[in-house]
Amino acid sequence: MSRVKRSIKADDLSEVISLFHEYEQTVYGTVQTSLKMIRDLVVKTEREDKVGLWVRGVLRGVSFLTHRDHRLPSLVLTVKDEGTEGYIEELVKSLIESGKRWKAEGIREKSIVISANTPEERIAFEKAGFSIQRHWHQMSTELTETAVPVSPYLVRPFILETDDCALYEAYEEIFADHYDYHPTTWEEFNQRFFIPGDSTDRWLLMIDKEKVIGFVLSRADGETKVGEITHLGMKREYRRMGLGLQLLRQSFDGLHRAGMTHAALLVDSDSPTHAALLYKKAGMTIQRTFTRYDLPL
Repeated sequence: MSRVKRSIKADDLSEVISLFHEYEQTVYGTVQTSLKMIRDLVVKTEREDKVGLWVRGVLRGVSFLTHRDHRLPSLVLTVKDEGTEGYIEELVKSLIESGKRWKAEGIREKSIVISANTPEERIAFEKAGFSIQRHWHQMSTELTETAVPVSPYLVRPFILETDDCALYEAYEEIFADHYDYHPTTWEEFNQRFFIPGDSTDRWLLMIDKEKVIGFVLSRADGETKVGEITHLGMKREYRRMGLGLQLLRQSFDGLHRAGMTHAALLVDSDSPTHAALLYKKAGMTIQRTFTRYDLPL
């Protein structure tokens, strides 16, 4: 069987899109990743960190490795046929090679982070030395016009270049007690959150006496009509007062006004703040659960 494994090029985009759609339809029952997100992954990922596997001239799998502080978030997608396990094993080797290169170029510890959605993926990841770290839920809700509760504190839109440092300081304090927290430098935070071309229009801050006490960060996808809640956080002394729920509902309202039909997010099933319970109160339900695997390098 003729196999070719090489770096993915811009000319491969249409094949990669087709593979994403086939994988997601098979595994999730619906397409979840927008064309823009796939295009950005192909265009912005470094050459050595995006690999495709062609069998008899047909793309059967891809792997992508990205860089975020001490973590190297990655993914492997393959078609489902008699060669699936072999495809995954080949692509995992490429991930590990890329991860080791990142490790060699820096002084911080590095871990490849990846999620397993199928039995074949779990088998291949464990065979390669990955270990289970956490189980995550994907939750979603349909957005409808609803009354927004009045907050006892000021809730306002994030102002780019004015609120940047305040958001950074609040983020570091709020997530210090969360799983896998590592202190983030301002440069790392800036690189991760303020990506050229990405909008901050759906970010909200909750203010008490001119200090940021909580925030919700979301983004609207005009293609899928799904608004993604990427981060929701409250300072410790303001938790369990219903404020996170108020922020979430205000975010839902803004996304609905922007034309989104659904809101979705990912949550740690063992969150120390029991975040999944809050999301259920907001009307969200679990759509699927997946397993996070890590490989320290």
